[in-house]
Amino acid sequence: MPFPDPKERKPALLIVEDEFLIRMALSDYLQECGFKVFDARDAAEAIELLRTENVSVDCVFTDVRMPGEMDGFALCAWIRKNYPGLLVILTSGDMQKVETARELCANEPFFSKPYDLEYVVAQIRNLLDKRRAKE
Repeated sequence: MPFPDPKERKPALLIVEDEFLIRMALSDYLQECGFKVFDARDAAEAIELLRTENVSVDCVFTDVRMPGEMDGFALCAWIRKNYPGLLVILTSGDMQKVETARELCANEPFFSKPYDLEYVVAQIRNLLDKRRAKE
């Protein structure tokens, strides 16, 4: 499924976070910053949403640790295989996951929790701009 050019529409993000309050706070903030936001509580819900025909996202912002059969690393690998052009940003409050993220997902950005929301937004915009410049 091709992803429409973000220049032609509001950039869309998919937040994958099992903690409801974190997911909603992040979603609200990103919407206030001008993004279209979808959210999922786990990898299975995220995959279902990504497979939805009328849904198009530019970036998946996923927690590493979440319930279900897939964690954020596995979701990242699934996205790489099925949607290779889709940007993935990993996040975790578990500092042990930082090293694993560097090993398994060296090309994906990683944010440690708690993260600065203004910094996250600036980085997302920067990454989307870089991707756009390459196309």
